[in-house]
Amino acid sequence: MNNFSKRVSLTAAAAVCTLLSIAGLPSLLRAQSFEGVVEYTVTTEEGTRPMTYMMKGDNVRVEMEERPGRKAAILMDGKNGKSIMIMDEMKMYMDLPVPAVADSDKPKPEITKTGKKQKMLGYNCQQFLIKDGDRQSDVWVTKELGPFQMLRMAGRRGKSNSEAWQKMIGSEGGFPMLAITKEGDTQVSKMEATKVDKKSLDDALFKIPEGYKQFDASMMGRPRQ
Repeated sequence: MNNFSKRVSLTAAAAVCTLLSIAGLPSLLRAQSFEGVVEYTVTTEEGTRPMTYMMKGDNVRVEMEERPGRKAAILMDGKNGKSIMIMDEMKMYMDLPVPAVADSDKPKPEITKTGKKQKMLGYNCQQFLIKDGDRQSDVWVTKELGPFQMLRMAGRRGKSNSEAWQKMIGSEGGFPMLAITKEGDTQVSKMEATKVDKKSLDDALFKIPEGYKQFDASMMGRPRQ
């Protein structure tokens, strides 16, 4: 693969990595009881894309389309606290660093449990409202699918627009079925479950494919030999 192809592939992978940078809550996965696939539609300032969230034991696999026909996958090992990006186009994988701990001086989000309940895709859900600075999130959560491995969904400007509600879900031991975040009257993100499929999953989905090589980001700055 030439340097140009590597750069194009890395750009695609980096875009997905920006959207799905792992916040790393391995302790949540140890209680995971659901095995199967949850399909989402995720909308951010960059557009609307499908997202597939797979769970089995301590392991999670998240697939997101960077653009039609081009996907990247994140593997999360809850037992060992590791996260890996799989880049099929390059037949490579990349270890993802653990994000820095958020500033403890930052005001804590205001969380309101409204008491409202409804069924979504056949699962009992309850509503939470979360105010985090100038952002407000309306989140519907079920406790019938086990705890959710937290994802930080950042927009192109690098702002986290879901960290507050995902931390809340972690503390509640729930799973998001719908989350809408606004800044004033402007919607900045929406994450909606469209299908839940309980089924047995192949262990291979949660492993690095055979023959894939580890990606070294420093290679991108080297001149072609």
